[in-house]
Amino acid sequence: MSWFKYFFAVCLVLNLSGYAFSADVILNEYNAVAGSLFLNGGNSSADADGGRASDSYFGRVAGNGGDWFELVVITDHLDMRSWKLDIYDNGSLSETLDLTNHSIWADLRAGTIITVSEDVPSDISYNPAAGDWWINVQANNDANGVYIEATNFVVSNNNWQLRIRNASGAVVFGPAGEGISPASGISDTEIFRLKADPSASITPSSSDYGDGKNFSTFGSSNKWGIQDVNQLRKVAPTASTVTLLSPNASTVIIAGTVYPIEWNTTGPVDKVLIEYSKNNGSTWLEVSPSSVANTGSFNWLVPMFDSGNCLVRVANANNPAVYDMSDGVFFVYQCPLDGDLTGDCIVTLADFAIMAANWLECADPYNPGCI
Repeated sequence: MSWFKYFFAVCLVLNLSGYAFSADVILNEYNAVAGSLFLNGGNSSADADGGRASDSYFGRVAGNGGDWFELVVITDHLDMRSWKLDIYDNGSLSETLDLTNHSIWADLRAGTIITVSEDVPSDISYNPAAGDWWINVQANNDANGVYIEATNFVVSNNNWQLRIRNASGAVVFGPAGEGISPASGISDTEIFRLKADPSASITPSSSDYGDGKNFSTFGSSNKWGIQDVNQLRKVAPTASTVTLLSPNASTVIIAGTVYPIEWNTTGPVDKVLIEYSKNNGSTWLEVSPSSVANTGSFNWLVPMFDSGNCLVRVANANNPAVYDMSDGVFFVYQCPLDGDLTGDCIVTLADFAIMAANWLECADPYNPGCI
């Protein structure tokens, strides 16, 4: 066999098997959590490890947001009109979702995140120049079918895989998912995710695909702060800023109460990510839900714990590198103190002043005339 024929044969095998030298778009994450279960097990209050594993968009909810999967665009100015998404469950083709000819698919920029969901309404406010790199389209029997075929689809932990084909039917990526890489191990309380930066070098058999149980990130970078999608993005977003107003240094917050986290922003900031730390920033925990509309405030139901090394961090959800956090540590106490009449977790003269002011008040509510 001549060199040319050998090279052609190798290319043909790679193409037919679904593997390519570079990918235009790749699978980034999918939800394998069963409908009645929670991420990392447990219940709505705590997961199997005593924490609160959750999704950055949905929070901690049964089913972790339902049937959904997430893609990342690798090739800049990609045209995905009339592309096909083949869904495999337990080794068999379960459904093919067809993207429509809508203009939203005509010119996708590298670094765009695409989610396909049964339950979340379509959102094509997509505007990379304003920092919005996310497109979500809804596919179910009752959807409008404007952006993607209106058909129910399944996502599961039963060797679920996705294959992506272009308008002419040629395989662009996949099948990818459990059964390809990893060979097994995605449970019904976990998600499947790419544990590396998305790039053209990622193949369906990449060892960087694996399970996750502590959190998921519908519509944003996997494992926020670690996966870097910005390295793909060639559009310079309009500058934005986030300024945290409260809580700041030396604030005292009573555990179990509702505390308003407040912030200001400039520039395009549609949603914010909110986290808190109990150990001066060594580790961060999500405020549930951590991704909220940019209203300037969020009523935080403070968990039950005691710490004098607390911080809050608020970031632009579309550009997490833009953030602000408390200018110093604050305090969270459960405050089981007798005599703490002011509710500030300490007993001072202010508490005695309240007691003195009420010293001679009547103790009989049915005798308003007494003194």
